[in-house]
Amino acid sequence: MKEILFPIGLSIFLLALIALIMLFNERHVQHQRLITEHQQALGLPEGELVYEDADGQGETLSSSDYPLIGKPDYIVKQDDGRLVPIVLKLNVRDASAPAPNHEILIATYCLILEDYAETPPIHGIVRYADREFVIEYTPALRKKVLRLLGDIEQYTAQRPPPLTKQKVTKCRACIFQPICPVGRGK
Repeated sequence: MKEILFPIGLSIFLLALIALIMLFNERHVQHQRLITEHQQALGLPEGELVYEDADGQGETLSSSDYPLIGKPDYIVKQDDGRLVPIVLKLNVRDASAPAPNHEILIATYCLILEDYAETPPIHGIVRYADREFVIEYTPALRKKVLRLLGDIEQYTAQRPPPLTKQKVTKCRACIFQPICPVGRGK
């Protein structure tokens, strides 16, 4: 009797193990399909979606070498390991070129992302309501961001940033608001 029960029990155990493995594999496949469908619905480029802050719940990213922090809307990791920051500016329409401040924003995210991957980013994407632009992260654009950082570090209460007007919402979020003559009191 023992000779018969052992093979039967072993067979049942193996069948149950195979069923569990198949169930786990099916769940994994379904999860990957949902991620892919989500990424396609968002219209993101090919690669793995590794960061999402479109809902404002993403972790703040920072640079270890520069006084920079930020939260791009999305980051996609391409097959070659490069990270691509994606910024949504869906209130902008009919643009024939990206706004210069949006180019700087993408370059700033690229500079931050240099800390997060072995290979530095080579571009980012700014998406407007009706089109998107690929912003090349060139050495010249990187240098421009570093120059602007140097300029910002020079501002003090006695030497505030040279602004003449600004949106109230931007002033409220700006760290220079207490010392800026344009933003003070907004």
